[in-house]
Amino acid sequence: MRDAMRMALTLLIIGAICGGLLSVVNGITAPVIQARESAAFLEAMQTFFPDGADSETKEIDGEEFYLCKDASGKFIGVVARAKAAGYGGEIFYDLAVSDTGDIIGIRISSHSETPAIGDVITKPEFQDRIIGLNVADPISAGVDVDTVTGATISTSGMIESIRRVMNIIGENFL
Repeated sequence: MRDAMRMALTLLIIGAICGGLLSVVNGITAPVIQARESAAFLEAMQTFFPDGADSETKEIDGEEFYLCKDASGKFIGVVARAKAAGYGGEIFYDLAVSDTGDIIGIRISSHSETPAIGDVITKPEFQDRIIGLNVADPISAGVDVDTVTGATISTSGMIESIRRVMNIIGENFL
């Protein structure tokens, strides 16, 4: 009985030390990770809208929308920071839409999809099916955009989310 108590106490102490160390490491790395994510997003915005000089942020239905303007203040498009439900969890992505309502770019910023199956959402073969679609298009799985065999949950989730985001953009910004 005494040995069991000693082992339990030892494991408790080791667990507390490990938990504390993980907390410290997280505190150190979280700002670095956030800074890198912000830099990657700004780089993507510059790629989507090279003439962009300013942006204004709006939040609608839990999604962030960046209204991009050129140097003269003219609205040139919007970038949505959105999420979709995938097979492996949430898929975070950026969707760029021109002032005429056309999708001009997509960037998957984070996902947990199965390599070589669900991660097809990051590949040009899938993304090229999305780019060029307009806010007026139905954007539905199997009609405008084919789902990818073996990755129907990931691709269908992305397509549904893109349609939802395009509806928000069409109703609020175009």
